[in-house]
Amino acid sequence: MKTKLSFVSALLISGLFIINSCDLLDNDSNDLGGDPSPMGEVDNTFQLSTITGVSNTQAKVTEQDGDVSTITYSATFTDATLLALASSIPDVTVNGNTVSVNRKYRITTDGFQSVYDEGNLTIINYGAKVGDKYTLKHDGNTLVREVTEVSKEDDYAWGFMLIKTIHVEETGRNIPGVSKVEFIGNHKWGMVGIVVYFEDGSTKKIGIFSDANN
Repeated sequence: MKTKLSFVSALLISGLFIINSCDLLDNDSNDLGGDPSPMGEVDNTFQLSTITGVSNTQAKVTEQDGDVSTITYSATFTDATLLALASSIPDVTVNGNTVSVNRKYRITTDGFQSVYDEGNLTIINYGAKVGDKYTLKHDGNTLVREVTEVSKEDDYAWGFMLIKTIHVEETGRNIPGVSKVEFIGNHKWGMVGIVVYFEDGSTKKIGIFSDANN
């Protein structure tokens, strides 16, 4: 039960990606340039790979203000237990067995950031180096995103292609049952995947495919 709640939280609250915030730390490390990317334009859709008990998963840009986009995540839950758990998550909207939630991101030709009232937190910087860190204090917890891998070769299987990738691991969110979340990006295709690592040693991987690229 705890693992199911954690994965629903990671999918919808972390949303792929992320929640609210408090004080921003190490502000310079979160600088991200670039022009607004086509991936952040209204109606661009990010297809998410299917999870057991959850179908019709997608993420669609529903609003854009400059380079800040609101992405609406939605999914159909065929597992009644998962639906009940999703319904208990703050700010998640449930309509029948369809679940949705909104998140704001800064999406540029240089990468992706989470957008919060008090500042931004980098998810993927296309110019990142291994060891780069992005830090944010959220609800008394310090979130740390660290670049763990920057590939030089096309060695990551994505759809029918092999691509170069940047891997960023996030710790500090304190989601019950989850040890960390890994974001996977590509300089051309943007966000291409997320891996949720559970405390029991298991993992869940979500593939991401955008209708637009930069």
